[in-house]
Amino acid sequence: MQLHQAIYKIEKALSQKWCKNLIKYMDVQCTEKAKVLIDGKDVEDTSQRNVYTHGLDPENPNDEIYINYLLSVMNNCLKSYSKIFSYLRQCSPQDISLLKYKKGNFYKTHVDSFHTVNRQLSFIINLNEEYTGGDVVFYHPHTTEPYSKVSLKQGDLLMFPSNFLYPHSVTEITKGVRYSCVSWYS
Repeated sequence: MQLHQAIYKIEKALSQKWCKNLIKYMDVQCTEKAKVLIDGKDVEDTSQRNVYTHGLDPENPNDEIYINYLLSVMNNCLKSYSKIFSYLRQCSPQDISLLKYKKGNFYKTHVDSFHTVNRQLSFIINLNEEYTGGDVVFYHPHTTEPYSKVSLKQGDLLMFPSNFLYPHSVTEITKGVRYSCVSWYS
């Protein structure tokens, strides 16, 4: 099996209506800069990750409807993925974050799992198409050369292993605003 075969895209996993509703919600909620984990601490580092975020909170009644819907979509997609990768078992969701990438925003090469955060599977859900840039690029773990660039349309969902074999980035937005949801299963 080749590395790229574990990168799994499901087109139109979210309906246009849900995408538009989430975007309206994000325009109000995504006001804080996202942080990165450095030496076990969450810190703002806009040289590595420059994007606005809102973490969905199950205790917040305004977030609850989005959490429930996104979890149902991701769980359905996980069933398809598990049929291909039968050793993936007992995954449970961790967090769901809403990300708003404005012009000039990006996320440099990184992996989603590390010693303090046990993540098995990463999810990216794209909510719109009215932007330029914002591609998800995967890098070979040995050579660090890019080997796969994924452009996502509205409602598309991308799943891939969170581990060290899947370093990836989100390229800089050069025009418009990119809206997406990210989540991880452990």
